Amino acid sequence: MQWWIGCFLVLTSLAWGRPSWVGGLTTPDPGPHPPLGRDAFSMRLSWNGLVDAGTLRIEIDPDSRRGVTRVRCHAGSRGAAALMHPYSSDSSSEIDSATLRPRWFRDVQTDLRETVTLTTRHFADRVESVETTQPKGSDKEQRSTKVFEFSPVFDLYSALLHVRSRPLADGDRISLAIVPYDNPYLLDVRVEKREIHLGRPAIRMKVGLRKIDPRDGSLKPHRKLKREVTLWLSDDKRRVPLEFRASILVGNIRATLIPSS
Repeated sequence: MQWWIGCFLVLTSLAWGRPSWVGGLTTPDPGPHPPLGRDAFSMRLSWNGLVDAGTLRIEIDPDSRRGVTRVRCHAGSRGAAALMHPYSSDSSSEIDSATLRPRWFRDVQTDLRETVTLTTRHFADRVESVETTQPKGSDKEQRSTKVFEFSPVFDLYSALLHVRSRPLADGDRISLAIVPYDNPYLLDVRVEKREIHLGRPAIRMKVGLRKIDPRDGSLKPHRKLKREVTLWLSDDKRRVPLEFRASILVGNIRATLIPSS
């Protein structure tokens, strides 16, 4: 099952001079933790002390007949944050249920200035992303295409499903190549420990991102992410996010699971 991945990594290494991170990638095969059935949860977003700055809702919808899992997410600013920076995002992903590998990802983001539509398709040897930007009040569109010639590559939601499928023993590390939107990154996850968080058993993890230069495979620091993200997953069968905390250029961002979810 792994021979084609090995062959591709060898060819990629020859082209790039084998960046060291290629050999450290985690197996792309899903782990033993049971997959999510049909599920949904919502999170409350805070930004620089604004407790109710926005919300996001994620819906997981497995289709056993087609062997795919669809993930949908709606996010948007609200309250004082919406007055300063009105923003909304609707994204969706189709993922192979057996391999947890993405097939395609689509995202539409809208703010005061423009609407950006991104479509990313995953192939056996590459990822292709097409981004269309339409300024508010204009009929003109700007279109750009990016290709990342590497495999295996995850998107934002398939990476989350893959990570939650792993054993996640204290000290475990997971390393994946991902294209969350249209640029490739190396995702590094480190399981720290079990603890009680927000009144629930939780798995605390540190999550880091480094940008991959698609021309030569070299790693570069993430320009906006100042330090590792802290993520808590519920330590139960669902393993859904309880909270994440991130420090980026525009401030401190926090997302907390709404208790009814």
